[in-house]
Amino acid sequence: MKKLLTYSLILLAFVSCHRPPSKISGATIAKEGFIDCFQAGLQASGRELWCETSAVLYDGINLTLANDKDMPDNSAAVFYWAYSETNMFANKPTYLTHNLLKISQKYEDFALTPDRTHAFLSTGFDRTKEGSNEWDGYNTLVYWKVGNDPKDIQPKAAHLAAGEKFSMSLRNALSKALRSTEFPEAMPYFKVEGFAATQNKLYFGIREEGKKFDNFKYKAKILTVSYSFENDSLKISNNFETLADINIASLEPSLPKPLALSCIEYDATRRIFWVLTSMESETQENSAYLWWATESDLKANKLNLVKERSTGLPLRFSHKAEDLTPIGSNKLFVIHDDDRNRSKIGEQVRQPHQAAYSVVEF
Repeated sequence: MKKLLTYSLILLAFVSCHRPPSKISGATIAKEGFIDCFQAGLQASGRELWCETSAVLYDGINLTLANDKDMPDNSAAVFYWAYSETNMFANKPTYLTHNLLKISQKYEDFALTPDRTHAFLSTGFDRTKEGSNEWDGYNTLVYWKVGNDPKDIQPKAAHLAAGEKFSMSLRNALSKALRSTEFPEAMPYFKVEGFAATQNKLYFGIREEGKKFDNFKYKAKILTVSYSFENDSLKISNNFETLADINIASLEPSLPKPLALSCIEYDATRRIFWVLTSMESETQENSAYLWWATESDLKANKLNLVKERSTGLPLRFSHKAEDLTPIGSNKLFVIHDDDRNRSKIGEQVRQPHQAAYSVVEF
């Protein structure tokens, strides 16, 4: 009997490891709402603070969010709730106070390793100041070992060179990996808005690249690099390469333009990547769309658009969807960054201290 049980477990593990990636046939936006990120009327530098949530992570215990705007006093722009399917946001969030999380700026995307032991939080890597370290905090990949209580985590910054406070050497490596015919040495300007991790690879989702912050092209480009952990310290290799450079308009010509990547997440259960694309416009309503892909799809510059289950039309968010995290066997939690727009959900109008979210079921 013991031998039979052992054989059955080995067979189950083998089947699980070799199970083909899940295919997504249809989905629906099952729930939407506004989160109170902090108290109404909160001031920072003499101005009312807006909650512009850009990253979300469910680690199996807590739901953690990051604001891409700095918080006043000692609070970092990272906060969490103990996860619950009901009435979770009725309670106030707990803000973290770790110094590295406080001094790093403009967070964009969380990621969790497939074994759920380590979490990552990436900034946008989109600001540098020549001859000065003033903006180095905008260039940080933060990571930590996941624990039961987020207050006890010990965040570290990823380094490719010794003695760094932030992750400027990583930014330099990304810049060189993005070099092009127009910029043969390195990409002068780019913006990371997506970040994912598999067992041995990191994935950087590029939304913008070009000469400078006001002269760029919208992109859906993904860079990869190998990594490992040694005694809970992150070791990043130097084998950066472009995995995908996707033309969203050619994939789905009927969707609004320009759509660009705003999130990439690896779903270890389904062995697929989720991708969000969104557009920013001063004249049009916000739009965002959900896609999925295998790694082979990404290598072929292909994404699979998620359709609405009942209508067969593209599943569309009327917000600027920024990040997502699986929260169960068939649900995704999507956080939105509507900047300073007073977006609506039904008759509710967003207030400055609030952020919009959606729950997708499939």
